[in-house]
Amino acid sequence: MSMTNVVSISEAKANLSKLVKRAHAGEVIYLGAYGHAEAVLAPVPARHRIAVGVWKERRRPGFAYGADDIVGPDADISEAMEQSIDEVVPR
Repeated sequence: MSMTNVVSISEAKANLSKLVKRAHAGEVIYLGAYGHAEAVLAPVPARHRIAVGVWKERRRPGFAYGADDIVGPDADISEAMEQSIDEVVPR
């Protein structure tokens, strides 16, 4: 990276609002001292909405969970955990 690509810290302090606007426009700006990059000013990554999917109807106020919605412990997993604990810490 050459010295022309690195904005000095003192220049960055004096022109922070301009640098932030450039970064918001998509530019990646390297900040540093003596031509060596020490930090990066870059645009914030785009946020994407998380699809709620099948749980969408459960966001309604007053929704009550039924017995079918509650999942208990898996017997196979519980047994495997007990065996692994016994191998590490014998009883």
